[in-house]
Amino acid sequence: MHVAIVGNDSKFCLLLEELLEQQNHRVVLIADVAKASARLLAEQPQLVIIDGVPSRQAAEELVRSLRGHAATQRLPILVINPKAGPQDVVELLDAGADDFLIKPFHGQIFLARVRALLRRQIWGGALKEEPVRTTLSGGAVEVRLVERAVFVRGSPAPLTRLEFDLLAYLLRNKDRVLPRQELLDAVWNYPEDVETRTLDKHVENVRRKLGEAGVSIQTVHGVGYRFLDPVPPVSPNK
Repeated sequence: MHVAIVGNDSKFCLLLEELLEQQNHRVVLIADVAKASARLLAEQPQLVIIDGVPSRQAAEELVRSLRGHAATQRLPILVINPKAGPQDVVELLDAGADDFLIKPFHGQIFLARVRALLRRQIWGGALKEEPVRTTLSGGAVEVRLVERAVFVRGSPAPLTRLEFDLLAYLLRNKDRVLPRQELLDAVWNYPEDVETRTLDKHVENVRRKLGEAGVSIQTVHGVGYRFLDPVPPVSPNK
């Protein structure tokens, strides 16, 4: 995911950048708060973190500015402030911020908040201003999000809750190679470096339940998995 950090506390912003890059996020740092709105419109990140700006008023002004543009109207915003009181938090959230953290905090709590904001956008179909989708499809597979039902060539496939979430995430990101950690974060909310074979077992189960259509879920060795539409057969007359 593409994440932007706005703030003039360079040392702390670099720490946040390192944490995010360890989770395979692409990070851009924006130190000039006055030009942040224009930079964010140009960058089109999928999450913005506002940290260490000169004042609560400056942070609130930036949040309102972002909410005033169609391209950033639904952009997830996490504000970090070391000295915020209850009223500051209320006013920033009322201005349009999605979440708030007060320093100091544990790095894993920060990453969990980031995952939660990104998941909310992914399942809402709001990333990059995408319209909300109720159906996902690939090859012979159809996933109905509202009904939480999966069909293969019109016949139902009985997936568990986590198997459904895994397949839906793969289809939402069809053709893209998804790293193992991204899938574990998105579906199971596992912290980094947790040793588990849960993902592999669930992929195996989903493939089996999809039957012949299960071959669309491909293993990318050393990286993760992806969902690819089957290649149509070439006519012998061509």
